[in-house]
Amino acid sequence: MLIPMIVICWFLHLFAAAAPGHAAQRPVAIAAASSLQGGLHDLTQGDPVVLTLGPSSRIAQQVGAGLPADLILTADDSWMTPLVDEGLVVESRPLVENRLVVVGTEALHTASRIGIGATNVPVGDYAREALHSLGLFESLQTAMVATPSAAALVAQVQAGTVGAAIVYRSDAIRTPSLAPQLTIHPSHHRPIRYRIGITKEGQSHDRAVELYDRLTAESTLNVWRDHGFLAPNLAGEPSVSIAATPIDPVAPALRSLWIAAVGLAASLPLAIALGWFLARSDFRGKALIQTLCLSPLVLPPVVTGWLLLRGAEWFGVGLAFTPWAAVVAAAVVGFPLLLILNRRAIESVDVRYEAQARSLGQSAFGAFRRVTLPMAYPGIVAGSVLAFARALGEFGATAMFAGDQPESTRTLALAVYAAAEHPESQNTAGLLVAISIAITFAALIAYEALIRHQRRQQQDWT
Repeated sequence: MLIPMIVICWFLHLFAAAAPGHAAQRPVAIAAASSLQGGLHDLTQGDPVVLTLGPSSRIAQQVGAGLPADLILTADDSWMTPLVDEGLVVESRPLVENRLVVVGTEALHTASRIGIGATNVPVGDYAREALHSLGLFESLQTAMVATPSAAALVAQVQAGTVGAAIVYRSDAIRTPSLAPQLTIHPSHHRPIRYRIGITKEGQSHDRAVELYDRLTAESTLNVWRDHGFLAPNLAGEPSVSIAATPIDPVAPALRSLWIAAVGLAASLPLAIALGWFLARSDFRGKALIQTLCLSPLVLPPVVTGWLLLRGAEWFGVGLAFTPWAAVVAAAVVGFPLLLILNRRAIESVDVRYEAQARSLGQSAFGAFRRVTLPMAYPGIVAGSVLAFARALGEFGATAMFAGDQPESTRTLALAVYAAAEHPESQNTAGLLVAISIAITFAALIAYEALIRHQRRQQQDWT
């Protein structure tokens, strides 16, 4: 999606540049960290601007890949520095600072679950640094539930799935349901400093230059304060980027293979039985059962994860944020594909073979086990391979239900996300992507081979 979006934006930008009066009429393109949305909205009212919002990592990478932007605002110096080094940003200034606060319905030291950003996610790295400084990390570590982004962390608190969480002060203030219990003193972590930069393109745009100066003026500080930010402490030491936590590419890959395999093994018997039942029966309510079984295929994965999380709480099942939660998430998202292809494989076997077996004294189950199952076997295996590949790529439901625990639930997809959140981990992210692509291609090649084998088998029967 990133490359087509950049190409479209580039052509639109080129078309606009060719139009008369381009420099005077073109709106200012701003790429900014999503946590700055409220302040930017208030400070640019009445100005012709186009806002692109997202995590600092994604914004910086998009600008580096060619996304047109006059101004860029990041939540971490480590993402502005590469753009300055590459010459894409010609000048940058400190904009505002943020703080860490504790929110939730339980006290931090008594909460059974504590929400915290994952490693290499800035809000999580700052929180861990503060907890180490306060001497609380070891005692609270077993209760920590890691999430892959600041937005996901806020969502966990709002959903009530964690009793307490360490979030940005700006996120707590802009979310009415999050009342800060206490503010962590900034001396316990590195400065959480946002920066604003003007690009080469923006430097030649009068409106962009004017807006760049206005956003950093002292007169705007009250607006930023209303949104939970503070004036940058320029008298202190320069902000130092938090070093990336090394990510072992092998462990997430092996964990993903284990999770997908166990999830497949758990769901395959049910998928075969239900596939046979739907293929050979016609009854009232059949459409409803099919709809319920196939719903994870079309529901957003995050919604599926939320339903699993709430369902586990409603039934009192203590699976959430454990490796078994990742297995359940993989099984649920892969089950629809498994059911569709198993049912199709069983339907491809002529029902008359079963009837002949039963006329020779076999029971319904015996006819299925001795006749239908062997003949449908290639299609069932092909469906299993495809469901396995789908489970390997699962992200949203796993992040919501199992969290991003580096030592227990971090899968290949979560590891890619964590590596992409820090500029020093881009090589690791590339390696993880290559591993994921290799596994996926191997699975798809196996799927095609099995489908061809099934077709040849069907031709032999006829």
